Amino acid sequence: MYYGYQADSVKPDPRHPLPPAQPDIVLARAYVPPQTYTRAFPPEEALREGTLFPELVRPYVKRKY
Repeated sequence: MYYGYQADSVKPDPRHPLPPAQPDIVLARAYVPPQTYTRAFPPEEALREGTLFPELVRPYVKRKY
């Protein structure tokens, strides 16, 4: 976090005007599904899979295009 920022110290640039503010607009929303910790991979398998948690492994199927 940057603590040196002060809103009054930034002056608007007349060459690049800002669009009007819309305070009630939602641009994005993050969704993180709940995860249940069940077990963990052994260290060797975790390195091979790229994660410690089996729930995060998504197998990729090679396709011909």
